[in-house]
Amino acid sequence: MSREARRTVELESPVCLDWTLAELLDWIAAADARCHDERLIGVWDAIDRALAPTTAPTPTAVVLVRALALRVAADPSLGRRRLGDVIGQPAPASGESVRALVAV
Repeated sequence: MSREARRTVELESPVCLDWTLAELLDWIAAADARCHDERLIGVWDAIDRALAPTTAPTPTAVVLVRALALRVAADPSLGRRRLGDVIGQPAPASGESVRALVAV
C-alpha cells in the first residue's frame, strides 16, 4: 500500500492549517509533551508524507517531529510554508481559523 492512500483524521488539538511549519515547531518546543502526543500523529504523518513520499509504515510522533525539525533546519525556507499548503488543504475562509483535518 502506498503512502498516497488518504484518510481523514480529525485532530483534537490547537494545530491550525494557517500556521507555518516554523510556528508549528515553535508550538511543540513550548511544551515537551506535545512532541510525544500520539493524537498529533495524523498531522505529523501528513507533513512527512508531503515532504518525502514513501511507502514505509508511519513512525512514532517523536520520530516524525524530529524529521520535520531536521528538514526545516536543513532548508529554512520550509519553515515559512503554511501547514495547509504542505498537506494540500485549502486555506480557511477569510477571518476563520480551522483546526486541521488531515488526509493521510
